[in-house]
Formats: sequence, C-alpha cells, structure tokens
Amino acid sequence: MVQILPIASGKGGVGKSAISLNLAIALAQLGKKVILCDFDFGGANLHTMLGHKNNKPGLGHFINKLEDHIEPLIQKTAVKNLGFIAGDCHIPGTANMDYISKRKILKEINQLDADYVILDLGAGSAYNTLDFFLVTYKSILVTTPEITSILNAYSFLKSSAFRFFTQQFSARSEERKFIQEFTHTRLEGTELSFIKLIDELYKKFPESSAKAINKLDLFRPQIILNKGRESNDIVMGQRLKSLVKNKLNMNIEFIGFIPHDDEISLSIAKRTPLILSNPEGNFARRIYPTAQRVIENDFSLNEAVFDEEKEDEVLQ
Repeated sequence: MVQILPIASGKGGVGKSAISLNLAIALAQLGKKVILCDFDFGGANLHTMLGHKNNKPGLGHFINKLEDHIEPLIQKTAVKNLGFIAGDCHIPGTANMDYISKRKILKEINQLDADYVILDLGAGSAYNTLDFFLVTYKSILVTTPEITSILNAYSFLKSSAFRFFTQQFSARSEERKFIQEFTHTRLEGTELSFIKLIDELYKKFPESSAKAINKLDLFRPQIILNKGRESNDIVMGQRLKSLVKNKLNMNIEFIGFIPHDDEISLSIAKRTPLILSNPEGNFARRIYPTAQRVIENDFSLNEAVFDEEKEDEVLQ
C-alpha cells in the first residue's frame, strides 16, 4: 500500500527541495518504488534539480481537467524505481485550489502503484500547503539550526496544529463555529494559545473534543535538521522540540541531521542530485540513514482529509 510523505518547510532557503529529491533517490536505491511530486504550485522547479526540461504535462493538467487521472503524468527518470510528476506552475489557477480538487488529487495519489509518494510542498503555511502536509500523521518538516528558521518551523507547526484540530469536526458544526470565534476574537497583540483553545472547547463540547484530542495525539511531525555545521546545532533542534511541547502540547520526532555541504548549490546548478554526483560525501552518508528511518516508520493517512463531511469553506 502506498505511503504518502509530504515534505514542508516553515520558510524558503532551508534546502527542502534538495532534501525531498535526494531522499526520494535514496529510497529508490534502497529498493522502494518511489514517485516524487512537485507540489509547489506557485513556483514549481523540482524538474530543474532533477535534470528534466519543463516541457511535459504535470499536476496542473489534472487540476484543470486536461487529464482525467494522475498516473499518466508520471515521468521516467534516470534513477531506477523513481518516477516524477511535475507541478505545472505556468498554468494559471494551479495554486488556487478548492477543497474538492485537493481531495481528488489525494485519492488519485493514494491509488498509484508505488511504495512511497513524496510531495515536495511549497514553503510557508498557505492553506494548500497545510492541507497536503496534514495528509499523514507523521509528515516531514525541514528546518535549519538558525534561530529564524526554528521560529518559522514552530509557527508552521502551530498553524498545522490549529488546522488539524479543526479538521476533526464536521463542516458547519458548533465546534468549528466555536474555533472560528475563538481565533477571531482574541485580543490584538496577544498570542493565540492552542492549549487554551483545546481547554475551552473541551469545557463546552467534552465528548467530541475528547475524540479530537485523541486524534491530535497521533499527529507527530518528523523533523529533518538540515545544513548543520557542528554537533551543537542539535541543541537548536531540541529547543524546537521543547517549544512545541510547551506551547502546543504536541510531540515531534527527529529523523535526520544533515550537514551543510557547499556541493549542494553546485549540484543544483549542474542539475544533478548530490547523492548521485557524490554518493560517498557527508550529505549522502546522512541521507541514507534518514531514508532508512522513513522505511522503519509508519506514515498512516489522516482519514479526515478524505471525509466529505469535512468539506467546507473553512478548509478552502
């Protein structure tokens, strides 16, 4: 059965796409059938890093009903076991999808013949990005040891937690109405407390809230700390873990520490993934253990994203 691996980042420039690409290749080299998808709908460029020309149809063709299914959009690559689906950012409207379109994409992906489908999401916390990130309970977030990157990662996880929790309730339900009112009536200049929201909602709707809280406990994003320069950088990762636990009462897990490598920029310029051009380098030596941890993990689907009762303008 296919496992979907959404990979996101709180901000651009942390090396998310390079991680997505090289991780996909590592999984393929370990014998897994992998399909890499460019889900940066506003600026798809993963084809360039892979060495492909942007002259073949991609997801935009399916979104705009120029193709009935996603499977025909899979391109062959030079790597055994690895397929690629482009993003088609040049088709107007691709970046602005309704909930129905997103659900159709996910249903199509869930039927692909693959062990893993990796979704290289756009940077930041736009609704499209959050919804695809929440496809699984253990989606991957890439960050770096820099304080700004750590804070952006926390902000992304906070937005994800709010959206995940909201998705656990039916459209137009009293619980969703309460969440909307809670988020819209907070005092200007004060932090929107996720823990306070859960407490207040539980007081008003104890039964449904208890179920949602149990689901929230399953939501454990996997973190890859990229561009590390020294062992002390791991401390920044621990700060993120503590921040998420204290502020969101949520657990995150680390599956990779990837060292900074100047060859990454060169590999992008040459359109050759670094894991292929320098398989013995530090970058590649850290990517393979990360791929192995992915294989050992269970990326269970968040069934709420396929639930038609959850469809609503709240999730647009």
